[in-house]
Amino acid sequence: MIKHLMLALALVAALPAIAAEPERRPYSCRLLDDEQRKCAFGSCDARTLSRLRKECLRDGGGPM
Repeated sequence: MIKHLMLALALVAALPAIAAEPERRPYSCRLLDDEQRKCAFGSCDARTLSRLRKECLRDGGGPM
C-alpha cells in the first residue's frame, strides 16, 4: 500500500516536468507555420514558403 502511494506521489510530482516539455517541432518548421499563418492575411511570399518547406524537411520535420 505504501509503495503504491509513493509511486503515485512520484508520478504527480513528475507531471509539471512533463507538461513543461519544450515543443519538439524544429525551429524551421515553426517558422514555416508562422509564414503560412501570414498567408491567411494575404501577406506571404511564395519564395519564403518554398525555402521554409525545404528547411523544415531537411531538419526532420514534416507536414502537420
